[in-house]
Amino acid sequence: MLVVDKLKQTLENPLLFNLVQFAISGKQNITRRLIRENLHLKPGEALLDVCCGTGEFANVALGPYLGIDINPKYITYATEKYGAGKGHPEREFVADDITGAEFERRGLTFPKAMMINSLHHLTVAENEAVLAAVARVTTERFVIVDMDPTPSNPLSKFLAEQDRGDYIRPLAEQVALAQKFFKVEQSYTYYAGLCGQTILVCSV
Repeated sequence: MLVVDKLKQTLENPLLFNLVQFAISGKQNITRRLIRENLHLKPGEALLDVCCGTGEFANVALGPYLGIDINPKYITYATEKYGAGKGHPEREFVADDITGAEFERRGLTFPKAMMINSLHHLTVAENEAVLAAVARVTTERFVIVDMDPTPSNPLSKFLAEQDRGDYIRPLAEQVALAQKFFKVEQSYTYYAGLCGQTILVCSV
C-alpha cells in the first residue's frame, strides 16, 4: 500500500498525471467524441470545463473555452500546454472554486458544460455544491464522465480500485446525484483504453 500511496502523491505533478492517464486510458478519443456528440457542440459555442485538471479535454471545444480547477499547478500547466501558451487565446484556464462567491460575481453563463473524472474525488455534499453551481451557469446541456467501479475486465477493476478518488460510485448513484439538478437523458458505461468509464448526458 505504501507504494500505491507514493504513486498517488506523485500524480500531483501535472506531467506525471497526464502520462499515467495516457498509459491507462490512451488518447481518450472515444471520450472526446462522446462528449462532442452528446453536448451537440456547434462551432463558436462557449464551453465550460468544470474541475478541468490539466486541461487535456480543452480541444473538445469548438469555440471559447473556460477551464476551472482549484489546483493552481494544474492550471499553470494547462495554460502553457493547451491554452494561450500554445497559441489558443480562446482557451482560458482559471484557478478558482466554481462554488465560491468570486466566480459567481463574474456573472458568466455557458450553453454547454462538461465535468470529466471528478465526481469520484468529491463527497456527496461537495458534488451537490459543484453541480448546483454548474446548473446556475449552464443554459442547455451538460455531460459528466466518471469512473465505473464495476467494469467486467479484471485489470480495469484493479485499476479503478487504485484510483486516487475515495468516492467511486456505481452508475445509479452518479445518476441520482445529477438528477437533483439536471434532467439525465441517458447514462451508460464504456471503455477508454483499460479504464471503465461512465457517461451521463444531461439537459437543463
